Amino acid sequence: MRNIILPLLLTLAFYLESIFVDLLPPEAFGSERIVVPHFLLTLLIIMGIYYLRNHALLYAALFGLLFDVYYMDIIGIYLFLFPIAVYLASKMMRILHVNIFTAAIALIVNIAFVEILVYIFTVLVFRINIIPSEFGMVRLLPTLILNLASFILIFFPFTKFLQKTKKDIVED
Repeated sequence: MRNIILPLLLTLAFYLESIFVDLLPPEAFGSERIVVPHFLLTLLIIMGIYYLRNHALLYAALFGLLFDVYYMDIIGIYLFLFPIAVYLASKMMRILHVNIFTAAIALIVNIAFVEILVYIFTVLVFRINIIPSEFGMVRLLPTLILNLASFILIFFPFTKFLQKTKKDIVED
Protein backbone atom coordinates (compact mmCIF):
# COMPACT_ATOMS: atom_id res chain seq x y z
CA MET A 1 0.00 0.00 0.00
CA ARG A 2 2.83 2.42 0.80
CA ASN A 3 4.19 1.86 -2.71
CA ILE A 4 1.08 3.54 -4.09
CA ILE A 5 0.86 6.36 -1.56
CA LEU A 6 4.21 7.98 -2.40
CA PRO A 7 3.53 8.48 -6.14
CA LEU A 8 0.04 9.69 -5.27
CA LEU A 9 1.44 12.26 -2.83
CA LEU A 10 3.89 13.49 -5.47
CA THR A 11 1.12 13.70 -8.07
CA LEU A 12 -1.05 15.60 -5.61
CA ALA A 13 1.80 18.06 -4.95
CA PHE A 14 2.24 18.47 -8.72
CA TYR A 15 -1.41 19.44 -9.17
CA LEU A 16 -1.57 21.52 -5.99
CA GLU A 17 1.06 23.87 -7.42
CA SER A 18 -1.21 25.05 -10.23
CA ILE A 19 -4.32 25.03 -8.02
CA PHE A 20 -2.50 27.13 -5.42
CA VAL A 21 -1.53 29.73 -8.02
CA ASP A 22 -5.08 29.86 -9.37
CA LEU A 23 -6.68 30.23 -5.93
CA LEU A 24 -4.13 32.57 -4.34
CA PRO A 25 -5.31 36.18 -4.57
CA PRO A 26 -2.67 38.47 -6.12
CA GLU A 27 -2.83 40.76 -3.08
CA ALA A 28 -1.60 38.00 -0.75
CA PHE A 29 2.07 38.78 -1.41
CA GLY A 30 1.58 42.13 -3.11
CA SER A 31 0.19 42.49 -6.61
CA GLU A 32 3.62 43.04 -8.19
CA ARG A 33 5.16 39.91 -6.66
CA ILE A 34 5.34 36.55 -8.40
CA VAL A 35 5.09 33.57 -6.08
CA VAL A 36 6.03 30.17 -7.48
CA PRO A 37 5.09 27.21 -5.30
CA HIS A 38 7.50 24.28 -5.54
CA PHE A 39 5.56 21.78 -3.46
CA LEU A 40 6.67 18.90 -5.67
CA LEU A 41 10.33 19.89 -5.54
CA THR A 42 10.04 20.31 -1.77
CA LEU A 43 8.78 16.74 -1.41
CA LEU A 44 11.46 15.46 -3.78
CA ILE A 45 14.23 17.20 -1.83
CA ILE A 46 12.92 15.80 1.45
CA MET A 47 12.88 12.38 -0.25
CA GLY A 48 16.48 12.86 -1.32
CA ILE A 49 17.45 13.54 2.28
CA TYR A 50 15.32 11.05 4.23
CA TYR A 51 14.51 8.31 1.72
CA LEU A 52 16.40 6.14 -0.72
CA ARG A 53 18.35 8.54 -2.92
CA ASN A 54 18.07 6.48 -6.12
CA HIS A 55 14.29 6.26 -5.76
CA ALA A 56 14.13 10.00 -5.14
CA LEU A 57 16.24 10.66 -8.24
CA LEU A 58 14.00 8.45 -10.35
CA TYR A 59 10.88 10.23 -9.11
CA ALA A 60 12.62 13.58 -9.70
CA ALA A 61 13.38 12.68 -13.32
CA LEU A 62 9.87 11.35 -13.99
CA PHE A 63 8.11 14.31 -12.43
CA GLY A 64 10.61 16.71 -14.01
CA LEU A 65 9.61 15.35 -17.41
CA LEU A 66 5.93 15.62 -16.48
CA PHE A 67 6.54 19.18 -15.28
CA ASP A 68 8.20 20.08 -18.59
CA VAL A 69 5.39 18.57 -20.65
CA TYR A 70 2.68 20.26 -18.59
CA TYR A 71 4.19 23.72 -17.96
CA MET A 72 7.10 24.40 -20.34
CA ASP A 73 7.48 24.87 -24.07
CA ILE A 74 10.84 23.10 -24.08
CA ILE A 75 11.27 19.63 -22.63
CA GLY A 76 14.35 19.05 -20.52
CA ILE A 77 14.68 22.00 -18.18
CA TYR A 78 13.02 20.48 -15.13
CA LEU A 79 13.87 16.97 -16.28
CA PHE A 80 17.47 18.02 -15.72
CA LEU A 81 17.07 20.40 -12.76
CA PHE A 82 14.87 18.32 -10.44
CA PRO A 83 17.28 15.37 -10.21
CA ILE A 84 20.26 17.73 -9.87
CA ALA A 85 18.55 19.55 -6.97
CA VAL A 86 17.66 16.27 -5.25
CA TYR A 87 21.20 14.96 -5.73
CA LEU A 88 22.78 18.15 -4.39
CA ALA A 89 20.48 18.14 -1.35
CA SER A 90 21.35 14.52 -0.56
CA LYS A 91 25.06 15.29 -0.93
CA MET A 92 24.76 18.35 1.30
CA MET A 93 23.31 16.15 4.03
CA ARG A 94 26.35 13.89 3.91
CA ILE A 95 28.42 16.90 4.96
CA LEU A 96 25.93 18.49 7.38
CA HIS A 97 24.17 16.92 10.34
CA VAL A 98 20.65 15.99 9.20
CA ASN A 99 17.93 17.92 11.04
CA ILE A 100 15.09 20.27 10.15
CA PHE A 101 17.35 23.34 10.02
CA THR A 102 19.96 21.89 7.68
CA ALA A 103 17.20 20.34 5.56
CA ALA A 104 15.56 23.79 5.34
CA ILE A 105 18.88 25.31 4.26
CA ALA A 106 19.31 22.58 1.64
CA LEU A 107 15.79 23.24 0.42
CA ILE A 108 16.28 27.01 0.15
CA VAL A 109 19.64 26.63 -1.61
CA ASN A 110 18.29 24.12 -4.12
CA ILE A 111 15.06 25.96 -4.87
CA ALA A 112 17.10 29.14 -5.40
CA PHE A 113 19.44 27.13 -7.64
CA VAL A 114 16.52 25.87 -9.75
CA GLU A 115 14.83 29.28 -9.91
CA ILE A 116 18.04 31.07 -10.93
CA LEU A 117 18.84 28.54 -13.65
CA VAL A 118 15.28 28.72 -15.00
CA TYR A 119 15.57 32.53 -14.94
CA ILE A 120 18.85 32.41 -16.88
CA PHE A 121 17.36 29.97 -19.36
CA THR A 122 14.24 32.06 -19.96
CA VAL A 123 16.29 35.23 -20.38
CA LEU A 124 18.58 33.55 -22.91
CA VAL A 125 16.04 31.51 -24.87
CA PHE A 126 12.78 33.44 -24.62
CA ARG A 127 14.44 36.89 -24.56
CA ILE A 128 12.53 38.03 -21.50
CA ASN A 129 13.95 41.28 -20.15
CA ILE A 130 13.92 41.07 -16.37
CA ILE A 131 16.93 42.52 -14.60
CA PRO A 132 18.47 40.28 -11.92
CA SER A 133 17.64 42.59 -9.00
CA GLU A 134 14.00 42.73 -10.08
CA PHE A 135 13.95 38.94 -10.42
CA GLY A 136 15.39 38.61 -6.92
CA MET A 137 12.88 40.92 -5.25
CA VAL A 138 9.78 40.19 -7.33
CA ARG A 139 10.07 36.44 -7.84
CA LEU A 140 12.93 34.73 -5.97
CA LEU A 141 12.43 36.09 -2.45
CA PRO A 142 8.63 35.56 -2.29
CA THR A 143 9.09 32.10 -3.80
CA LEU A 144 11.66 31.12 -1.18
CA ILE A 145 9.47 32.42 1.66
CA LEU A 146 6.41 30.50 0.44
CA ASN A 147 8.35 27.28 -0.07
CA LEU A 148 10.04 27.54 3.32
CA ALA A 149 6.60 27.91 4.91
CA SER A 150 5.29 24.88 3.01
CA PHE A 151 8.40 22.94 4.04
CA ILE A 152 7.76 23.69 7.71
CA LEU A 153 4.15 22.50 7.38
CA ILE A 154 4.89 19.19 5.66
CA PHE A 155 8.29 18.29 7.07
CA PHE A 156 7.38 16.18 10.10
CA PRO A 157 4.46 14.17 8.69
CA PHE A 158 6.24 13.52 5.39
CA THR A 159 9.57 12.52 6.94
CA LYS A 160 7.77 10.20 9.35
CA PHE A 161 5.98 8.59 6.40
CA LEU A 162 9.25 8.28 4.44
CA GLN A 163 11.08 6.70 7.35
CA LYS A 164 8.33 4.10 7.81
CA THR A 165 8.28 3.38 4.08
CA LYS A 166 12.07 3.11 3.96
CA LYS A 167 12.03 0.73 6.93
CA ASP A 168 9.44 -1.46 5.16
CA ILE A 169 11.54 -1.55 1.98
CA VAL A 170 14.75 -2.39 3.84
CA GLU A 171 13.03 -5.17 5.80
CA ASP A 172 11.69 -6.78 2.61
